[in-house]
Amino acid sequence: MSDLILEPTAVAGWQRLVREAARDCRIELAEELEGYLVHTLIHLTREARLGRGAIAPQYLEALLASGPTGAEDLRRVGDQCLLLAGLYPRQASRRLVRVGYFIDIGRSAYARLYELLEQANARLYRQLAEAFVSLTDVLQGLRGEGALSPLEAIEYWQDTGSPVQARRLQARFGPHWGADGRGRH
Repeated sequence: MSDLILEPTAVAGWQRLVREAARDCRIELAEELEGYLVHTLIHLTREARLGRGAIAPQYLEALLASGPTGAEDLRRVGDQCLLLAGLYPRQASRRLVRVGYFIDIGRSAYARLYELLEQANARLYRQLAEAFVSLTDVLQGLRGEGALSPLEAIEYWQDTGSPVQARRLQARFGPHWGADGRGRH
């Protein structure tokens, strides 16, 4: 990735970073997913409280809330989990959980939103739930190869089956990594 990004707006800058990271990860993002990811990056990276507090209680409260408040809370939980798993994966070990914890809750939040909404946005949330691991891979690509420790990388791959992480592990441990049954998803 480039060291210096000269773009006219924050949106253009984030969009360029996301596209470069997706290309480096060999992931083709649908336009809607790319746009949502850029919007989420802009919105939540400005928010000082990202990731403060336990995620599971926030998720449960969002599930119990009704109407627009519940939907907004589910979206917020999904977005936080996406950024925590992608940009800040080391937060998982600090909280004594695996990155898969954020992925599972984030996917579930978006999937529940899909079930609740009966409008055009519902399709987007289904796509977000289905592409959660790919989006997380792209966000980790923004951070570079050192986003996860070797153990975290193996756990992430075991939890998600990420093809991007599998390639990184093979590059780190050799092309025969996993050939003897160890490290297989």
